[in-house]
Amino acid sequence: MTNKRANIIRDETGVAATEFALLLPVLMALVLGVYEISRYILLHQKIERVAYTVADVVGQQTSVTNAGLSDIVAAASKIMDPYDFEQNGVVIVTSVYQDPDDGPVVRWQYKGGGVLDRESRIGASGDEAELPNGLALNENDNVIFAEIFYNYIPDFDEEYFDDRENYKYAVFKPRLGALTTAPN
Repeated sequence: MTNKRANIIRDETGVAATEFALLLPVLMALVLGVYEISRYILLHQKIERVAYTVADVVGQQTSVTNAGLSDIVAAASKIMDPYDFEQNGVVIVTSVYQDPDDGPVVRWQYKGGGVLDRESRIGASGDEAELPNGLALNENDNVIFAEIFYNYIPDFDEEYFDDRENYKYAVFKPRLGALTTAPN
């Protein structure tokens, strides 16, 4: 009998399986965390690219139309692939003019590219513009803002990874036209 007990105590079969079972939840959390963080970083880069692309392309126009702006912001969903920009995002293009008497004023605004319901952080058309980070304009200057809002929804359980709203903007000065006239 003593010999059997000694053999049972020294028996190490199943130790690796037990260790694996104990570490599996930690490994899965690590893998899922790396996956979600990687997706989020890629999303951030894409949102930034959309903001700069939209502001740059609008800034290259001699004049703007609703149809032209619609085409430009439609490209945003292509840049955002594989993320569903149409359901979770929106682009807001804003023209801000530095009026010598009234300060920075929002001349016009265009919203499109997605159905996310957000308001511009720059201001509404006709209002005084709230310029970010102390941006100062020279008298009679005009700039184009492209604001991107995107609601990030994680692939995995939302108990561990929360939905996050992302916001990026880019500012470009028009190069070929003043772009102070509202699109038609």
